[in-house]
Amino acid sequence: MEFYKGKGEFWDEGEKPILDLDIRIAEGKLDVKLPLSYIELLKEHNGGTLKYTNIFIKENDKERFTIPEIYGIDFEGEQNGVGILASKYWINQTGLPEPIIILWGDYHSWIALNYEGNTENSSVVYFYEDYLSDNEKWKQIKIANDFDAFLRKLSRGPILDPKRLKPSYGRKKVNEFCSTTG
Repeated sequence: MEFYKGKGEFWDEGEKPILDLDIRIAEGKLDVKLPLSYIELLKEHNGGTLKYTNIFIKENDKERFTIPEIYGIDFEGEQNGVGILASKYWINQTGLPEPIIILWGDYHSWIALNYEGNTENSSVVYFYEDYLSDNEKWKQIKIANDFDAFLRKLSRGPILDPKRLKPSYGRKKVNEFCSTTG
């Protein structure tokens, strides 16, 4: 498994880079300061599919979550659910808490910048629907204290080292069975 190191190929495919002026306009509309490392990525591609798509949501967790893309700034998509400017749209549609900026979502789970109590710095959180609770629709797990730490948690490749896997007992038994019966 290979982790993103902060330099090099982050995007698999993406939109054309965004201008500084558009970033400032978006920050004004969102009333937050976007993380510098996110801004730098937007200057490469204004959102798109990722090369590093896997993340472990909880520390020491063996179950990974896949994030296929990270949204960019789309002024035309603000009202119909496209890009980070559509965060308020999705908050209204789904009942997600404020103040968050949605980086990715599939309607049942979301990755977002959480600006709770601070418009300058954000943590990165994972929201998921809680089907068992009558009181709270959304549960959240903090993935990282900031966007840079979130980036360092993104990975690609297999979770398990194929060299450390033991051969399947099933294959061994089948092979032994075939050699004794044939």
